[in-house]
Amino acid sequence: MEEQNNRRFANIFIGILILLIIGYFGYGYIASQDAAKKSAELTTQNKPTPTIVLVDYVKYQGKTGKNAMQLLQEKSSVETATSGLIIAINGRRADNAKREYWAFYVNGKLATVGSSDYQTKDEDMIEWKIDKY
Repeated sequence: MEEQNNRRFANIFIGILILLIIGYFGYGYIASQDAAKKSAELTTQNKPTPTIVLVDYVKYQGKTGKNAMQLLQEKSSVETATSGLIIAINGRRADNAKREYWAFYVNGKLATVGSSDYQTKDEDMIEWKIDKY
């Protein structure tokens, strides 16, 4: 009878020991999965988001034989009103509520003619800036 009790005790002890070992390694596995998931979340959170910068200024060199509008359209995306007035360059719209417009400069001076009428020269510096009226 005592031998049966010893066996029973040994079986219970071994069973508890097995459960403890399974629990220990099972917990370690779950903890490592949580750590990997948190690491992936942190990596995702730390990725920089793309930034779109809309610029209020465009500058380029003139080219003999081309007008300022042709050169602008070659170098930038341009949106015009039906009147021909430029309302957006590279996605940056002039804001009427802020009384803005795209001003056309040649060699640092506000142009006195429209960009389609101004025949550029190689030495010209053409600039477009958001100005206010």
